[in-house]
This record gives sequence, C-alpha cells and structure tokens, in this order.
Amino acid sequence: MEDKAPARLSPRKVPLRLAVISLLLGLASGAVAAAVYVAMIELQVLIWHTVPLDRWMILPITVMGGVLIGGTVVMGARLDIEQEIAEARDPKPHRGLRSLWMALGAIIAVGFGGVLGPEGGIIALVSQLSAIVALVLGREAAERRAIAQAGLAGGLAGFYHSPIAGPVQAEGEGEAPKLSLYIAGLAGLIAFLFTADFLREGSLAAMYLPRFDADPDRYDALVAILPGLVGAAGGALFIFANRMLAQTLTDRIPSLFWQPVFGGAILGLICMAAPVLLFAGHNEMHHMLELGARHGPGLLIVLGVTKVVLCAVCLGSRWLGGPIFPLCFGGAALGAATLFFLPGLNPIIGVAAGMTGAATVGLKMPILAGAVMIFVLGGGLMLPVFVGALAGWIVLQMLPEDLTRGGGLAH
Repeated sequence: MEDKAPARLSPRKVPLRLAVISLLLGLASGAVAAAVYVAMIELQVLIWHTVPLDRWMILPITVMGGVLIGGTVVMGARLDIEQEIAEARDPKPHRGLRSLWMALGAIIAVGFGGVLGPEGGIIALVSQLSAIVALVLGREAAERRAIAQAGLAGGLAGFYHSPIAGPVQAEGEGEAPKLSLYIAGLAGLIAFLFTADFLREGSLAAMYLPRFDADPDRYDALVAILPGLVGAAGGALFIFANRMLAQTLTDRIPSLFWQPVFGGAILGLICMAAPVLLFAGHNEMHHMLELGARHGPGLLIVLGVTKVVLCAVCLGSRWLGGPIFPLCFGGAALGAATLFFLPGLNPIIGVAAGMTGAATVGLKMPILAGAVMIFVLGGGLMLPVFVGALAGWIVLQMLPEDLTRGGGLAH
C-alpha cells in the first residue's frame, strides 16, 4: 500500500472558518510572543542594570546562566528550535512540559547575556499554543496543519516585525505561504506591537535593528557585492562552527547539564575582554561601528568573527535562542571592514549588504533573510539587501550539501 502525501489546503482559497481562526490565533500568538520577549527584557534589566557591573562580574553571571539552562535541559528542553518548528507544522498531542522548559531556558539564555536572539522562547510557547488550538479545532489533518502554521506565523511575524517573514518561515523555505498565514502574520504583528508596549513601555525600542537610510546608485549596487560576500563568509563560518562545536561538545561532554555551563564559561571569558560582544547584538551595533571608525578594519574583523563564533558556542552548548541578530552584528562588522578598501562607497550600503549576506547564509533561508531585512532596515535599502541576499545565495551554493540542509536555527 502506497503512502499518501499529506493533504494540503489551497494557498489561494481560504474558508471563512479557517480565516477567522487564523486571525484570532495570530492575535493570540503575537501577544504570547510579546509577553515572552518582555520577560526576557525584564530579566536582562534585573541582572545587568541593577547590579554594579565590572568586567570581572561577567564570567560569574554567564556561568550561572549556564547552570540554570543546564537545569532546564535536564528537565526536558532538549530539542533545538528547528525541530520545534518542524513539529509545530504537524501538531500532535502529548507534548507535555517540554515547551515550557524550552521557553524558560530561552528566557534565561537571553537574560544572562547569551549571544542569541529571543526566537527560542517565542517559538517554544507559540508552537505549544498553536498545537493545542489545532488539535481542538482542526477537523482534518490539512486543517490542523494550517491552523498550527497560522499560530507560528503570527508569533514569528511579531518578533521579526515583518508580516511576510513570519508566514515564510511558518510555511517553509521554497513554499508559497497560504493566505491564512498572511492573515495570521499581520494580526500577530499588530498584537505584538500593542502587547509589548503595554507590558513595558519602550520595550520595542530595545529590539529594533538600527534604521539606516541611503540613496544607492549603480556604482553602489555593483561594489556592494563585496561586503555582501564578506558578510556571507561570516554566515558560513557560523554554520561550520555551529556544527563542529555541537558535535565536539556532545562527544567530549556527554552530560546535558554541563554543556550549557561550559558554554557560559567560554562566553564569559571572551566577553570579559570585549563586553560589546554580549547579548544578541542589535543594541550594540552602533557602538561596534564607532569602535571600527576609531580603530580601523582589523578590530571590525575580530569583532565580527568572534560574534558569530560566540553565537555558535551558545547554540552548540544548548543555550536556546536564534542567530539572526548576532549574524546581523557579525555581517555589519565584516561589511563595514570592507569600506576601508572601497573608497566612495556609502557606508550604509556596505553595512546593509554585509548584514543580509550573513543572515542569508547563517539562516540558510535567502527568502526569509531578505524579507526580514527589508522590513527592519527600511525600504530605502532594498537594493543592497537584494545584493546581500544574492551574495549569500552564491555562497550557499558553494557549501557542502550536508551543511546547508535544514534551517540555521538548528545545531
């Protein structure tokens, strides 16, 4: 007996019932995503803004974060984000408390200075909510899948601040998202913005990437390929380091508890020397570029390479989160370093192309990376974003196939 392909709903025709469920679930997912994000910000402020902080305090804080994350891993938070997204697309019962432990671990990872974005905790809880709603309201397998994807699209659209990026990632790279996902994505974005601002006024400003603006000409578009390729090389370094470190830690430190502790120790030791490398990186980007302007391209290269490697260390040692913000930091640093060798290039063009190149390769998802960058950087930089995504796609074609399978959120 031949296996039947899973049923799929038409991407263009959306039943009214599914549209209403997608709208409401998108709103709920966006609100949940905002609540998780605000919890991360509150913990970060509690730890880093209320304690008198000298450099020597960084190591104890990150090691303590590793201890707490190790506890959540032992209790059940063992899947990476990519696996969680894959399971969310095909909802099943009996998920237990795993998603709650994952969310707690991700909140701790961001709060204690991890070089990670907040995607981990958001996806963990949103996927749990989506699975519950899909199993309760879904009448058949195709509808349950569509509902679960809608919830995921709503939460991701809110986090990315992009009603396109959320549906693209929820559907999967290379597939055209259904209309119901765009409905959920727009609803999730609206709910995220209102909920985050309601829970903590000013919290949204803490997650924005710097808004740049420029007026690129044909020369800029031509030479932007170089910072795009250099940024993409940083994304490739992240992929290699992520794979190698995850395997090495699994072989050398089999204890699930001690892997995050080891990662916290490495993070703390390096960040004691360079505190600008702490956290996801979006709030530290301007400081990094100012340091580069004062000290030259060598420092920018060191900061960019170290940032993506530290992100790989965190993910490889089971600190749960996402790489897009650290990749943007690394790509911006590497792209900016090329400006010293490209006289006449608008600096913003190089930074935008480098960021997009790094995110494209690191996430292994050119469409998703481009959709996120256009919304977070602004439409005025669409040309260097396109060039950076093209550079990233070129580099992805050159990498071994086993390194480009799956998404960049996995380790």
